[in-house]
Amino acid sequence: MMSKATYLKNRWYVAALAQDLQNRPLAASLLGEPIVFYRNSAGEAIGLEDRCAHRQAPLSLGTVDGNRLRCGYHGFEFDGSGACVRVPTQTQIPPAACVRAYPVRERQGFLHVWMGDPATADESLIYDFPFASDASWRVRYAKFHGKFEYRLLVDNLMDLTHLPYAHPTTIGAPGVSEQAVTRVERNGEKVTISRYMENIAPAPAQAAATDYYGKVDRWQVITFSPPGFVWLQVGSSRAGTGGREALPESMLLNRHTLHVVMPETDQTTSYFWCTANEVGALTEAQEDAIYEASLTAFNEDIAIIEGQHARWDPTREHADVAADAGMLQVQRLMEKLIADEAAEGRLRAV
Repeated sequence: MMSKATYLKNRWYVAALAQDLQNRPLAASLLGEPIVFYRNSAGEAIGLEDRCAHRQAPLSLGTVDGNRLRCGYHGFEFDGSGACVRVPTQTQIPPAACVRAYPVRERQGFLHVWMGDPATADESLIYDFPFASDASWRVRYAKFHGKFEYRLLVDNLMDLTHLPYAHPTTIGAPGVSEQAVTRVERNGEKVTISRYMENIAPAPAQAAATDYYGKVDRWQVITFSPPGFVWLQVGSSRAGTGGREALPESMLLNRHTLHVVMPETDQTTSYFWCTANEVGALTEAQEDAIYEASLTAFNEDIAIIEGQHARWDPTREHADVAADAGMLQVQRLMEKLIADEAAEGRLRAV
């Protein structure tokens, strides 16, 4: 763990929230590659290398003109394919005047980018979070930035025993770490950790939002999918009323959240979040309270993980415990997928 980062290339990554791409260029970074996004005259999202072919100025400092992106330094213009189509000082366009173009698809509020061979881009592989497309669920988004290697945040999401200690005033509660019945499953490229806690104290933020302070049955079902999507099914019901199968009058919370952990570089991470609540299950005020408490908790995570990243020494041994089982499964899965992709690339090159 935490050796120099290597990445899966032939995958869809999330570079930005779609709502953030308006009428100006938008800069992002994935896998150490600078990318600029803009919308063409039809409103479609275009992704290009954020480096002008002339003097390597960031194209994200330029302007959009119809279907073209104009460099803000010397005015070179590029179309959606990455080809330079205008040099203001001459009619002849040099053969080298082009930049890389990335396949981009806008889905469920995210800008998805294929980071590998464009010829292998398969839209069916775009991560699907069905609640974001279902009108019976109300969704909200958030984004964060962390000065840490992305795998540390994946580890954090796969091991929720940290909640009582990192988030005691929001989403943590006694019993979350000590009283959980846990199961880890691997299904193809997915790793799922199921955690069920009975008759424990409610989390402070959840108690305040629902105005219920009695004991609860709580669940956390966490599913990782490469390269960095973590779907959490979380909720609570009044203790002894059936847990996830409780009747509506005993159900307190039943939420779906998607955590999108994307490596910008081996030192920085983009973190996107989408939360879904069934329409009518909570009032808007309750949803707002849970949303704000969640943002507080995630910023607490970021502060801790930035400190962890700063302290990390790959030569030091560290102790693994039973609660790390799901996290370790994910690490092994990603190592295998990256190695397999590298081997396939070597075979194609022969």
